[in-house]
Amino acid sequence: MIGKTTLPQMWWPLMGRPSVKLPYCPICGRTSPLEQHHPVRRGAGKLFDANGREVRKPTITLCGFGNNRLDADGAPYCHGLAHEGRLHFRWSEVRGLDTSLAHFPAPYEGGHWEYLLLDEGCDYLTALGMDGWRRLL
Repeated sequence: MIGKTTLPQMWWPLMGRPSVKLPYCPICGRTSPLEQHHPVRRGAGKLFDANGREVRKPTITLCGFGNNRLDADGAPYCHGLAHEGRLHFRWSEVRGLDTSLAHFPAPYEGGHWEYLLLDEGCDYLTALGMDGWRRLL
């Protein structure tokens, strides 16, 4: 039986993209604590390809643990910022070969992750319409 896609279409461009696993947070540079963040929530639904295979959800290394917002000194954890809608991720397609992405296996030579860090939280669709997106790596 072929699976039924239940994932909202706004998340489809992020699905099946490469996960980013690093020994540091690519947003702030912290080396601990670290965990993998799901840009597409695990409970957001599922996406199936034309052959009925489930498309995997990528993860990105961020500092923090759980949904904790602040460390003991009051500095924000990036994972907490993501969960409060202040840190968003999107996949950007690139025209032509981008040799700086050689560490990503094909077919990802044509794109990269970008992030948007905000002072106040907002929903993903609102964030997509904003300026200020930066390349993750």
